[in-house]
Amino acid sequence: MKAIPYSDEVLYDNLDLEHDYEVYEMSGGYDPYPSHMTPRFHSSEIMDYGSNDWAYDNPEVDALLDQANRELDFETRTEILWEIQDIIAEDFPYIPLFTSDDVHAIRKEWTGYVCMPGGIFNWYNRLTTINLQHEDMEYGADFIMAYPSYIRYYNPIMGTDGRSALVVSMVYDDLVAYDEDMNLTPWLATDWTVSTDGLTITFNLVEDAMWHDDVPLTAEDVKFTIDFYKGQDVPYDVPLMSRIDSVETDGDYTVIVHMAEPYAWAVNDFEDVPIMPKHIWEGKDWDWPVHPDAMPIGSGPFKWDSYLDGEWIKLVANEDFWMEGKPHLGTYTVRVISESSARYLAISTGEVHSERYELDTGFIEAAAADPNLAPLEDTWCVGMWDYYIAFNQRFDPALQDPVVKKAIAHAIDKDRLVEIARLGYGTVTETYIPPQFFGPAYENPDATTYEYNVFLANQMLDAAGYLDIDADGIREMPAPGEEEEEEVVAPETIEELQEAIEDLSTSLSETRGQMTLLESEVEALGGRLNSSLNIAYGLAAVALIVALVAVYYAMKS
Repeated sequence: MKAIPYSDEVLYDNLDLEHDYEVYEMSGGYDPYPSHMTPRFHSSEIMDYGSNDWAYDNPEVDALLDQANRELDFETRTEILWEIQDIIAEDFPYIPLFTSDDVHAIRKEWTGYVCMPGGIFNWYNRLTTINLQHEDMEYGADFIMAYPSYIRYYNPIMGTDGRSALVVSMVYDDLVAYDEDMNLTPWLATDWTVSTDGLTITFNLVEDAMWHDDVPLTAEDVKFTIDFYKGQDVPYDVPLMSRIDSVETDGDYTVIVHMAEPYAWAVNDFEDVPIMPKHIWEGKDWDWPVHPDAMPIGSGPFKWDSYLDGEWIKLVANEDFWMEGKPHLGTYTVRVISESSARYLAISTGEVHSERYELDTGFIEAAAADPNLAPLEDTWCVGMWDYYIAFNQRFDPALQDPVVKKAIAHAIDKDRLVEIARLGYGTVTETYIPPQFFGPAYENPDATTYEYNVFLANQMLDAAGYLDIDADGIREMPAPGEEEEEEVVAPETIEELQEAIEDLSTSLSETRGQMTLLESEVEALGGRLNSSLNIAYGLAAVALIVALVAVYYAMKS
């Protein structure tokens, strides 16, 4: 096995299409709830461009995932997810390593940012967006954020990458949001109810929301958005949209969603659906290439102002935002600075005030000592990027062997890995739904984990036959085991003897002559056994049958 450094483009092509790697290491990424479990572990995702890159196929896990997705009771659903994780921890398609903690460099004069899992700047951290302010200016300050590259899409449906999604979340509203503890909280919807059977979800909307072009936002816009996704087979938010049967409105501010089947994560998924203005999008295609000259129209806390394609975007505060007293900023500017060293220099000099992603580890020491930056402890959040080592389950028998993967897990010092790779700014993960990110409600005190123990790892490999035969420092595959001879059970009755003879007669044409002779012996044996005159003779005949059966299987092998 070789370790080959690949660029992201080459790696993704292999994962998406070629599937011929053996082992790879990278980071995935979490949503605010454990939405990753089904795409990563359900066999339906074993396909080109699927998310089950390691080709993990376990019918029991498939069934449990389907059950968890339908289970409306949180505690019951969590117990199902615990069971799933224990099964996966035995099969081990990938080894969880750590999350890269989100540590931001931000100028110390800025306050109001909210630390939550995923970082102070994230598309689902709407609290930072509305509360960020300058210490000397409660309202109206101009904030500048450095981006490593320009946003990919102006279209709010397609803007799901981390750079685009943050801008989308500032311009457009969702029905719900998350608080700092990853609990669902009202946003465009003031409240919601879910029927006991999970088939009806009712959202009540704020009554003073306006689109940026001064058109009132009503329930018709929400209905239009859902119908738009469903009617055009939009390839985003499929788990939610595919389970919705229909939508209706009850007046201007109530939306009723009828589900085709219960879906445990339905309300959570609406956090990722930007509500779009019907009067703008009606008659458009879902992948309409929204041009910024058209001033993308949303209802969020910031409005589109101006841009220079590939270089910068300027948003201005929505003075008519429905949430009173929000946002605090006057403008929010995104500026592209491609090099990490140049971004850090711009932050330290005050040219920009922070950056989109967490601080590069190479600048952590300098940032910690910089008196112009906020203490790193104030911006330190559990990150959303989960790092793991994954094993392709398609080809190599060693990588299909749970013993090998468990031994590798025991041989990894994750704490040391965090110290080296993240200078300590990382959180070790042991399970597939780590409570450090998703919250203590998901913590299983009896979860299957693998402590760092190299001695045990070597013992496991030795016991499984992975030995270094030629002393070159590399273990060989176990020698192929000899085929075990099939155990032959001696017949105990005349009927069993006759059945054995019939089986042999139909299976071994070359021994048909012997079978004829054998049948006559059996008839004679029957008389003797039934009259109990010669038990010894009967036992001898039984031994003969056993011997013939043994010969048959020897010839067959």
